[in-house]
Amino acid sequence: MGRTDPDGETRKIQALWLAYLGWLVAIAMIAALKHLGYSDIGMDQLIILFGAATVAHLVACLALHRRWDRLLSFDPHFVLVPNWLLFAPVAAYGYYAVGTARDLMLVGWLMGLFFLGGRVRFRGVLLTAVWYMVLYLAFLSLASRDQPVDMGREVIRAVAFLAVCVFLALLLDRFAAQTQHLKASLAQLRDKDREITRLNQRLSLFVSDPLVEHLNRDNGDAVLRHQRRKITVFFSDICRFSTLTDAMEPEEMAQQLNEYFDAMIRITFDHGGTVDKLLGDGMMVIFGAPTDMDPAEGAYRCTAMALAMRRELGELNRRWQRQGYPYSFQVRMGMHTGVCVLGSFGSARWLNYTAMGSQVNIAARLQEKAEPGQIVMSHATYALIAEKVSAQELGELHLKGIHYPIKAYLLEGIGKDSADQRLTHRGPGFELIVQPKLLDGEARKRLIDFIRRCGTGGSEDGPPEPAGSWKTSDKS
Repeated sequence: MGRTDPDGETRKIQALWLAYLGWLVAIAMIAALKHLGYSDIGMDQLIILFGAATVAHLVACLALHRRWDRLLSFDPHFVLVPNWLLFAPVAAYGYYAVGTARDLMLVGWLMGLFFLGGRVRFRGVLLTAVWYMVLYLAFLSLASRDQPVDMGREVIRAVAFLAVCVFLALLLDRFAAQTQHLKASLAQLRDKDREITRLNQRLSLFVSDPLVEHLNRDNGDAVLRHQRRKITVFFSDICRFSTLTDAMEPEEMAQQLNEYFDAMIRITFDHGGTVDKLLGDGMMVIFGAPTDMDPAEGAYRCTAMALAMRRELGELNRRWQRQGYPYSFQVRMGMHTGVCVLGSFGSARWLNYTAMGSQVNIAARLQEKAEPGQIVMSHATYALIAEKVSAQELGELHLKGIHYPIKAYLLEGIGKDSADQRLTHRGPGFELIVQPKLLDGEARKRLIDFIRRCGTGGSEDGPPEPAGSWKTSDKS
């Protein structure tokens, strides 16, 4: 015995009860026609018709209950068998017994065939109609022994009925074919959709999620074409990684490195960044591409990501120590904001989406200037988020390959992570940075005195400068 299909069995039972209800309606209509004088059917014939329909219905329900329908592979919907073996004789007898109202009852039989056509195709409907008429003519032949019957007229009537059935069958067959084609097309589309979804899931393991999304939009124009955009570029690198690889087994190092990248990439996605590439033990992340982003927001997200990475690395190192790993990771990070050329670079057979330009080199060089555990940002990044972060000024750095000095800052905190909030005020000829949380009464007094001295033009008549508090320098 195969597996049961509860939904299929329910549909079959519902169809049988619907057919039985149709018989009851037909018998009621015949009785009404007899009452109105349009039919010469006798009460005994009505009783026989009702009893035959009920018996046929019960036998069909018993077949379903006993699961005999599963033996009829040619009739998967259990439609032809009840119509042919059970209901066709009842229909033929009813058509014969209705007498002078026979033409009116043709509509009922045609509706029954129409219902049948919703389940089976042209051949099944046509053969069922032929079977109905053969049984009807057989009843007439038996009845002609007792009373005369115009067989020629009845044959013409049967042929006309079959002609209408042929037309309906062809029409229903066309609809059924279109429905079947539509169902097949929808099934193929669903299969293709599932295949594309699986492909995208696998592709996202090798390509950043934003790239996969943009490749599916507008023929991938945002990824394939080149464009200039102001973005924030981030680099990180594990310190002394070559030494670690020499001291550890390759499998152990690979597992530790995968755990590190798994955590760092998750943090990158959480902050809306795009992993540009993995550089051995390093990472390059961009904010503002391929998804467009306000430069200030990109800079803020990048600094939040860097701090989250540093915290997560501390947790990883403590976990690795508990697990018995002999070495921990120390990472340096750098970031810079500037206008880069974005797009796909490579050949017709292999492309890589990345950012190009001197601004990318500045971010990489700032990362190289950072000490283990430090996050260094350029002034271009700091200026966009100066009121949201705390950072220590490092002065102007001379970076390898960059022909002008870059003013840099050491990122200390952001938002609630910030140990001190900095207020910055800039204007022509001055830049004032104040840390209110660090100002005590004496420091506040010195600040006010210094501002007053600046207001006098720095003359010698102004208040004396507290030793070791403020430094002024002249730039040549």
